[in-house]
Amino acid sequence: MYSLPVRRSSGSAGEGRRVRGRPPNPQLQEERRNAIIESAYVVLTEKGYERTLMSDVARHAQVSNGTLYRYFDSKRELVDRIFDYAVTKAIAALNVDSVVDEIEATDREPLELITAFGSRLFALVDEDPAIIRVLTVESSAIDAELRWRVIGLLGLIDAGVAQLFERFAPESGADRDVWKMLSRMIVGMAGPGLAMSLAGDGTATTRAEFLSMMKSVATEGLLARVDGDAERDDNA
Repeated sequence: MYSLPVRRSSGSAGEGRRVRGRPPNPQLQEERRNAIIESAYVVLTEKGYERTLMSDVARHAQVSNGTLYRYFDSKRELVDRIFDYAVTKAIAALNVDSVVDEIEATDREPLELITAFGSRLFALVDEDPAIIRVLTVESSAIDAELRWRVIGLLGLIDAGVAQLFERFAPESGADRDVWKMLSRMIVGMAGPGLAMSLAGDGTATTRAEFLSMMKSVATEGLLARVDGDAERDDNA
């Protein structure tokens, strides 16, 4: 792999090059790579892409510049790994499948998905306010390739949530199409909720009212239309 010429740190003798006669340790290399990515994530979320320097990342990760460039050729390559790291972190925090399983096991109403999904999104923002900015605004502004990755991620989220809601939909008929529309409405309304939290308006009361409003839109809008159609069919 191509390595940029760098000056070795005088305080890290032997770091950044293999000790003669000692075989590389794949596990240690992977651990160090992951530690660098985590440090880069912290630095980038604090300073932004343009103001982040590779030396900042090396300093935070407590490695020499030479060691950093052994693992990543450039800041742009590192940002790709930061994006992957943020996606993995968000998916693990949301863990939407477990919510669906719980709702099915306890026979709670399907629309509890809205509350459960929304609550986990809010919790994610509370724990790591910068993660949404990294996955959307920051990544989209870097270049076209990352912008398409953001678009692809949003598409995957949309399709994934649609599949979850379809597990509660009727087997066939117009009702099933309405549940698909409902899932996409939920994804679309998640954005304003996150923006509200990021702007600092994230009190428990405000969030509860927002999630309640989302459920009202579903029950009094899309699902009310289905119930009305069913009632007319019964009276026909």
